[in-house]
Amino acid sequence: MKKISVLFALLVIGVLITGGCTTVFEGSKSAGVGEDTLSRSKEVYGTEAYAPVPAPLATLAAEGDEQEVTSSSIPREQKIIKTADVRIEVLNVSASMKEVEEIARRYDGLIQTSSLYDQGQSHYTGTVTIRVPAEFFEKTLDEIIAIGKILSRSVQAEDVTEEYVDLDAQRTSLKNQLEQYNRLLSRAENVSEILNVQKEIERVQVQLDRIEGKMKYLDNRISLSTIAVSISEPVQVTTPQGYTLPGVISEGIAGFVDTVVWLFIAILTLLPLLIIGAAGYGIYRRYKKNRSG
Repeated sequence: MKKISVLFALLVIGVLITGGCTTVFEGSKSAGVGEDTLSRSKEVYGTEAYAPVPAPLATLAAEGDEQEVTSSSIPREQKIIKTADVRIEVLNVSASMKEVEEIARRYDGLIQTSSLYDQGQSHYTGTVTIRVPAEFFEKTLDEIIAIGKILSRSVQAEDVTEEYVDLDAQRTSLKNQLEQYNRLLSRAENVSEILNVQKEIERVQVQLDRIEGKMKYLDNRISLSTIAVSISEPVQVTTPQGYTLPGVISEGIAGFVDTVVWLFIAILTLLPLLIIGAAGYGIYRRYKKNRSG
């Protein structure tokens, strides 16, 4: 019985020793891989064709994936671009245009375009395009419609949330890349490495500027809604007026004068032909008379 207890104790000690050696071996192995990866990270821009990706880049990629998963679960605010086209009929186009502009200023908006057109016979039309903060879009539209008689109204709401989120994700990724390249630049050891890293920094910066430019454009259209207003006056229908004695006399005299002038011009035009015809007829009569005598 005593021998069996001793053998069991030796067996337990042997298992513990074996597990400890295995753990030490695996730790040394993993440590060796890490040192090899860090040592070869400096050769990313070297002459080796299949140099491994630097450890910091791999770590950064893992952090980016984790951040993407985390941010996807957060509710995102909708990004809506609101626009409207309105046609109204008023009695005075010029005064109504000024009223539309005043409404825009009252809601901290701005006048983008303003044009007045003379259609002839004292008939005017005008167009005004304004931009107002999105939170005042409906109020501004209601006040503009109240200025005159509405002829048409069109409102559009474009949802650009998906596009905006995609641009934001690209911006975040590019910023992470730019930060990593700046770290690599600080560890560069020769001119070739510096030039290669700077080339990549410039490429990423150009992409980042383009993405940020698109986002600023969307932000501007989202924050300021656009309302295009077309203003016109009622078409004036002319009706024939009744006849009066002075009007008839005046028109008769004018017609008589026009007739006399026309006859005078006709006589002056035909006078040379009449003279030539009369002279020819006289010569013919004289010739006939002399022949008969």
